[in-house]
Amino acid sequence: MTGVPNVPLHLAGRPTVGGLVVPWITPTTVAGLHLFGKITAIVQRRCLAERRCQVCGQRLGDLAVLFARDSDLTYQCAPEPATCPPCHAYSARACPMLSGRRSHYRAGEHPALAGTVSDDAHLRQGAPAELWSAVWVREYDVTVHPAVSGALVASWAVHPPARIRRLPAAG
Repeated sequence: MTGVPNVPLHLAGRPTVGGLVVPWITPTTVAGLHLFGKITAIVQRRCLAERRCQVCGQRLGDLAVLFARDSDLTYQCAPEPATCPPCHAYSARACPMLSGRRSHYRAGEHPALAGTVSDDAHLRQGAPAELWSAVWVREYDVTVHPAVSGALVASWAVHPPARIRRLPAAG
């Protein structure tokens, strides 16, 4: 895909940047800059606890989709909240990492975040992108990541997923 996908009708009220929808979970600086690729911790916790879609902010239905890197699959958990199926379809096409249009993580942080980079993000800077999968779940537990101290995640370890599908790799 070379162009920007059309914004689905249910996301028409969300802000956009360069034709891409700004997910509900994406932080915004005081100056109004949307920090794609970052998450707002309080919104992350709300999404996880209230079963809300990280993109549209609406409550999830019976089936939800978690995006998981290969390293997440090992632990059967995802650090980002689930998406509703329509937001999954849009995100898989629109997000440069999920769609496979980026072969590497960003080499650095935005100046607005200077000095605030987490150890996990610092380790990924400039590294080759991991492969992603869509993990379709009916249930998940909110728990602490088994390998990252204090990090909340959505876990499917107790509730087997309905399916796991590999997303396209960067070419």
